[in-house]
Amino acid sequence: MALLQEAARVSHKNVSEFLLEAGIAMARVTLADQRLSGSGKDSLGTSIADLVLQALSLVAKNERENRRRKQAEGIAAAPEGITAASFSVTDIRGMVSHIRAAHYDILIDTAQWARISALVSAVSGAGRTVGFSTPGQHRHYAYDHIVPHRNDQHEKDNFLAHGRALFPDLIGEPEIRIPETPSVACKVLPDSKVVFCHMWPSGLRSHLKEWPANYWGGLAVSLADAGYTVLFTGDPQDAAATELFLEWQIPASYLDKNLIRSIAGKISLPDLAYCLHRADAVVSVNTSIMHLAAIAGVPTIALNGPTNPLRWGPLGPKTRALLPEKGRSAYLNLGFEYGDTTEIVLRHLSVATVRDALAEFGICVSDNGGERAEVAA
Repeated sequence: MALLQEAARVSHKNVSEFLLEAGIAMARVTLADQRLSGSGKDSLGTSIADLVLQALSLVAKNERENRRRKQAEGIAAAPEGITAASFSVTDIRGMVSHIRAAHYDILIDTAQWARISALVSAVSGAGRTVGFSTPGQHRHYAYDHIVPHRNDQHEKDNFLAHGRALFPDLIGEPEIRIPETPSVACKVLPDSKVVFCHMWPSGLRSHLKEWPANYWGGLAVSLADAGYTVLFTGDPQDAAATELFLEWQIPASYLDKNLIRSIAGKISLPDLAYCLHRADAVVSVNTSIMHLAAIAGVPTIALNGPTNPLRWGPLGPKTRALLPEKGRSAYLNLGFEYGDTTEIVLRHLSVATVRDALAEFGICVSDNGGERAEVAA
């Protein structure tokens, strides 16, 4: 600490300011190093960042103890409203300034592996901080309450553990508020015998999480033949690819009658929640739409390839999490553990398996489309 004080004096800063500048500089160096190397492996930058985190935690501890002495009644009640602020990942100074100005009693860092958020937590000035200790990430020095990040339970339970670090009896399940009335965008969609399909995964190497396009085509045709309208969802950036998929994989007669169509980029997320809640079923790769559908209570068939459903599967009363019949699958924990894998393992999840899962929820379709998909594969 004496060495830190002398270094701070020479730079005309107090120890907190000096360490904050060092942390910001090291975070930028670590970011640049990871971008150039293309990997998250430990490096010299990691070791230095660990030292900075430990030093920051000492200073932050003193600040928190000073704040606690001023808190006459302990932790204040949570405000009724919720506010949000967003920053670029490189705008560390902006994050710190925003958080310190708020004088939070409790700061919960929900990041699983990012060290930058640990640095921000360390100098936040919050009364108490809570964060994950994730194996191999060396980020837990910053927190008052350290929560083990476990890979043997669903991520929902890892998040709940943050709250239980302060409130041991805390329980809860994910829920969403479904809009009570439809918007104009919803009113133009059918309100019965509808199945939504979401074929676009997200995240690192997302193409390895895709179900083959011809499988989607076969399933959609089978559903349309059984009298269902099939709607493909997606973000605005998915719209062109979805239309191209329909052109290549769906016979024109189905498109001309609007039995199978795309609403990618044409409907807002609240509107989609309203429509999903009233749908007969949703078939989706493991992504946000899958979670939205599951929590909304619609029968949800989740197509999991590299993603481990134990860790990231759908949560809801009517869900089925499927895995391929063979091949390497369910190996993602934090989302980047691909190794040298290049296989699109979901090609080993057949249309027939998805069709059987739909049948469990009373949606019975013929196997004609599935047979066409298997032949095309």
